[in-house]
Amino acid sequence: MFGSNRTSRPAPAHPVKLTKDPAGAPAINISKVREAGHIELAKRADKAGLALSKKGLNGIRAQAVLVLDHSGSMLNDYSNGKVQTLVERVLGFSLQIDVDGTVPVVPFDHRVLPTVEVTVDTYRDVVNRKIWRGMGDMGSTRLHEALRVVRDMAVITDAPLFCAVVTDGNPDSRPPTTDIVVDLARYPVFLKFIAIREVPYLQELDDLPADRRLLDNVDAKFFNDPSAVSDLEFADALADEWDTWISAAQRAGVVQGA
Repeated sequence: MFGSNRTSRPAPAHPVKLTKDPAGAPAINISKVREAGHIELAKRADKAGLALSKKGLNGIRAQAVLVLDHSGSMLNDYSNGKVQTLVERVLGFSLQIDVDGTVPVVPFDHRVLPTVEVTVDTYRDVVNRKIWRGMGDMGSTRLHEALRVVRDMAVITDAPLFCAVVTDGNPDSRPPTTDIVVDLARYPVFLKFIAIREVPYLQELDDLPADRRLLDNVDAKFFNDPSAVSDLEFADALADEWDTWISAAQRAGVVQGA
């Protein structure tokens, strides 16, 4: 009708098939991880299994991705080992879901740094060895640039992306960050923001109105001290709202099956 102000709903950009192990088994054999001497990692994977089962997601498969803030305000979190612990917790969660056993870690500050692939074989001290560039080489927070890397992954993925984003502050520029988050709603990407401190802007992303995007693709969690949170509490935080995203993504045609 002439004069209508209605806008068309965005279309899914790259639908993928969602798969789930019928027996609810983890993606990686946790017993073998434990037998190889990765005791704490295996414990974290076990807790992730409990968290996923509460949501009916045991056996679900995805590609886990970690976007990691490397800005100067994170200096203490890198130097005191908190970032290493966060990487290990995300890896433990990924052992339950990840399709290839590898978590691409995308560090960013005012630049997007080279992606580091983290596995059971490489996670120990990976932050100091491969990710952290030291006090003199940490920049600002151009989050939207890192999320564009995630979108590049989403364009070619065969599985949904579970993307954890660890940060401690507002991005340098909010409008392009909001724009890329809205655009990512068309892709099979669930964004789980893990904020080391209160970040009001991330709550704004979590609460974006439905008419702004194809579906709700964000959940934000806030931890003033992640080291004070148990592995199960952290796994519960990661799993929270993933089930509702999957249901919404199925209805929107972003994911198919399962």
